[in-house]
Amino acid sequence: MKRLLFALALLASCKHSPRTTTTVGAAISLKEAAEELQPPGEVQWAFGASGDLASQMERGAPFDVLIAAGVQRPLEKIATERCTIAWNTLVLVKHKGSASVGWSDLASPPASFRLAIGYPLSVPAGAYAEEALRKLGVWNAVAPNVVHGTNVRNVFDLVARGEADEGVVYATDVRIAKDVEVVAEVPASARPNVRYPVYVTNAASERDKAVADYLCAPAAKRVLAAHGFLDHPP
Repeated sequence: MKRLLFALALLASCKHSPRTTTTVGAAISLKEAAEELQPPGEVQWAFGASGDLASQMERGAPFDVLIAAGVQRPLEKIATERCTIAWNTLVLVKHKGSASVGWSDLASPPASFRLAIGYPLSVPAGAYAEEALRKLGVWNAVAPNVVHGTNVRNVFDLVARGEADEGVVYATDVRIAKDVEVVAEVPASARPNVRYPVYVTNAASERDKAVADYLCAPAAKRVLAAHGFLDHPP
C-alpha cells in the first residue's frame, strides 16, 4: 500500500508541474548498489518488488525506467528491454546458530518446518525459488510449509524473526544480513536464470533514455559487481 501511495503521489505532483527528475523503479535487491550509481541529471529511486513496480508503471506511475529482477511480461506493450545489467543466484538461508535443513532435506521436511519465499506472482525471487524447488522435485513436499514474503528483503525478516526456519533469497542479499547465514547455494541442476533487465517505456523522455544508457554502460555494471552481482549467467 505504501508503494502504491508513493506512486500515486508522484503522479499527482506531475500533473501540476513538468518533471525535472527521472524516477527509476528498481528491484529492492539492488538497493545498496543502486544508491552508489551516479546517473546523469537528478534521479530518484523507487525500490520494491519488481512485479509491483511493473504494475505501477503499466498503470501510469511517473517513472519510465525500471530495473527489474526478472522479465516483466506486462510491460511488453508499453516498454522496451534495453539491456541486462547483472545476474544473480539463489541461496538457502537460516537464522544464525539454528539447525540446517538442506535443499535435499526439503523432500521430507520436519512437520513444524516453515520455508519463506517471496510471493511468486509479484516477487521474482519467489518465482525463481519455486522454479528451483520444482526442478529439485521437492516443491509438493514443501509447499504446505511455505510462508510468503512481500519482497526478498521481507523473506530475510521472516527468517531473522523466527517466523520461518529458512528462506530462499538472492546470494547478494546475504552480504547485508546480520542474523542470517547461508545454508547452501542452489544446486547447479536447479539454478534459474536470475537476470536484471533494464526497461524503458515507449514514452520516455531523452533525459530518461540517458539514464537508461548509463545503467547499461560498463561503469554501472562495475558498481553492481562490487556488490556481488554477476556480469554473466552463473
